Amino acid sequence: MTRSVHTLFAFILFVVLAVQPFAAQAQENGEDQEKERLLRRNWSLFLEYFKTNDYKAAKRAGWQILELDPARFTTFHSKMIDLYDSLATRAEDSVLQKETADTLIWLIDNAIQTFPDSKAEFSLLKGYQLERQFPDRDKDAICAYEEGINSDYANADMYSLMRLALLYSKYPETKQQAVTVLQAIILRDPNNETAQNLLKSLMENPEEYIGVLRDAYYADPENTTKLYELANGFYELVQEYDSAAVYFKKLTTISPDVKNYWQRLGASLLFIEDYKGASTAYKRVTELDRESKEAWMNLSRSVLQEGKLSDARSHAEKASALDPSWGAPHMVIANAYEMAVSRCVEGTRGGWANMKVIDKMVYILAQTEYGRAAQDPTYASQARERSKTLNSLTPTAEDLFVNKIPKGVPYAINKDCYGWIGRSVTP
Repeated sequence: MTRSVHTLFAFILFVVLAVQPFAAQAQENGEDQEKERLLRRNWSLFLEYFKTNDYKAAKRAGWQILELDPARFTTFHSKMIDLYDSLATRAEDSVLQKETADTLIWLIDNAIQTFPDSKAEFSLLKGYQLERQFPDRDKDAICAYEEGINSDYANADMYSLMRLALLYSKYPETKQQAVTVLQAIILRDPNNETAQNLLKSLMENPEEYIGVLRDAYYADPENTTKLYELANGFYELVQEYDSAAVYFKKLTTISPDVKNYWQRLGASLLFIEDYKGASTAYKRVTELDRESKEAWMNLSRSVLQEGKLSDARSHAEKASALDPSWGAPHMVIANAYEMAVSRCVEGTRGGWANMKVIDKMVYILAQTEYGRAAQDPTYASQARERSKTLNSLTPTAEDLFVNKIPKGVPYAINKDCYGWIGRSVTP
């Protein structure tokens, strides 16, 4: 072979080797472009069919996406799961329902695998769907909830926490775990009646359980969670409100900005008739949450028990301003007016025989407030009954004539025992 032939052969080999990577790259790019085109097309079809509830067609497009690239669209799995949830719910026979539900769980597992950063969210969804679709897979649902919650009871989704507690409560071997979860729920939401009632139902011997809580706290006195469990145990389980108040007081000292601690302290003190202490606790609640109508109402009720009638009305009016349709504030104001009359007649006048027309005018004010309270169905019956009992105590036509009070003319109630009232009524 001549030298020139060698040279030509070497040149051709060089060209082939040089061009080959570019050709491979071009082929790869072409395949990527075709894959992207198919993904976009199927995603568009999936969304359109999903929106119009054409689930059969949406499924076909969805499975194409799963085969091509399940991680391409971040909302795809959630929509696909919703689709199969609907199909499983509407399945006409048990075999089809189970097959569809199995696919639903597979999709959730695929979502967990595809998006590991969203594992907690999809695990909670898996627990919910296992409960919903499979009545015989409670243990699997428990595992899924546990995966999603990861023992972070302080920050976990409250609905999922309650579902986990309910599942735990069904089995003797997980009963204590149910108690732990329920206590965590009540720590975050002390007024959660569902959690409270379930916790009580799990306690066969509340006094014995209080002893367990006390031992747990004194073994770790710096642990505020254990302190709260003990305080709430006295409050919820055995209704020993004096002991509850002691421990809730400790909690407010340790964490003075936690509203729930002050709420429970106030309630405990009300039960043991420490009205001044209750008022102090509820006043702190209003400082921490000035937009809470319940906080202002609790403060109003406690100062009313103290006998601070003007303050009770003022606080009740703040609660009413936050919810004008609520009857409770008007009930408290009416009670304050009734208490004012009793205090004046019995303490200042020397008895009911010495009742004056201004005292009777205050009862008209009370009836007005009961009328406002009656607009709320919750208080309607009680308010109307109470207003009716005052009919015999309001001024008669003879009272107005003797006292030279014109009918239909406003009468100011701002003197004698009632300087704090500063309101007018029209007899």
